[in-house]
Amino acid sequence: MPTGLSTSKPLWFGVLAGPILWFIQLYVNYQWEEVLGCSPSSTHPGEVLGLDVRAWVFIVNVVVTAGALAALAVSVRCWRRTSVVPVGGILTGEHRRDTAHWMALAGVANSLLFLLLIVTGFGPAVILKPCQAPL
Repeated sequence: MPTGLSTSKPLWFGVLAGPILWFIQLYVNYQWEEVLGCSPSSTHPGEVLGLDVRAWVFIVNVVVTAGALAALAVSVRCWRRTSVVPVGGILTGEHRRDTAHWMALAGVANSLLFLLLIVTGFGPAVILKPCQAPL
């Protein structure tokens, strides 16, 4: 039965949440703009369910940013918990603690990198006009 810290769900959440959320942001925002809001069959170009496409993109970006910030907070918490060995040692082996510490540090780095990419996703929604034809 695995009892190591590297099999814990918070560690994996910290490592994988950023890339998954970034992919969701790219996919959903593309669907709002290209498929739902600006298709030739759209009765109200630039709107989905009565709301502007930019508003939908902003909502998606805010939710995804909150998820990436949560992953960063979880990773920082795991990193702090694994960096200090309590007096008397820990229940898991030293190798497992090192693995968990490395995963927590990778989660912090991953979350910061993908949080930067997610935040840059706010730019096109602010700068570009919805349903803009290519040059």
